[in-house]
Amino acid sequence: MKKEKGPGLLLIGVGTMLTSMTVVGFGLGLFVDYWLDSQPLFMLIFGGLGIVGGIIKVHGLLSKLG
Repeated sequence: MKKEKGPGLLLIGVGTMLTSMTVVGFGLGLFVDYWLDSQPLFMLIFGGLGIVGGIIKVHGLLSKLG
């Protein structure tokens, strides 16, 4: 008998996924800005892409919930 995960574990995963993708996007952008010695342009671009990617990933996970 296969026991399915409850919605609580899925919701914890959703919060973690959205947060981690956003933080990694901003961190990567900050690194590129430091590397190129530029204004925080890439931090905003990569941070925005991290937020959008996180929302897409969260939507995919929540659509499995039903």
